[in-house]
Amino acid sequence: MIRMLMKRCFTVQLKDLEETAKVIRLNKQNKKAETEQFTPIPTSPVLGPIKIEDPKVSNKTYRWCSCGLSQKQPLCDGSHQGTSFKPYRFTLEQETDSLELCGCKLTKSVPFCDGQTCMNLRKQSGQP
Repeated sequence: MIRMLMKRCFTVQLKDLEETAKVIRLNKQNKKAETEQFTPIPTSPVLGPIKIEDPKVSNKTYRWCSCGLSQKQPLCDGSHQGTSFKPYRFTLEQETDSLELCGCKLTKSVPFCDGQTCMNLRKQSGQP
């Protein structure tokens, strides 16, 4: 019970910090609280691309999940509410058989998988 309450408190505080995008720390020299900016880090649910078969062209707006919390990966289900993350909206201008959207959420070519970021994360974590 206590563990659950602690987890809930921590989650609420983390969301508050993400929303303000600031960290408060105590400066030991002058004993004053200082704030500093930080960039929230998304959750990486999949270390690789997530394939979408037969995507729709022009008339469909896709919302790629940037936080990694969505249960409908790689698309947004609104799980980012209360954080500083926002979905990346896009439409397709050309027909294609499939899309490979980023699953690690750290790609350099949002929302598409760049291949390199996932490969580096897999190596660092010891995954094949």
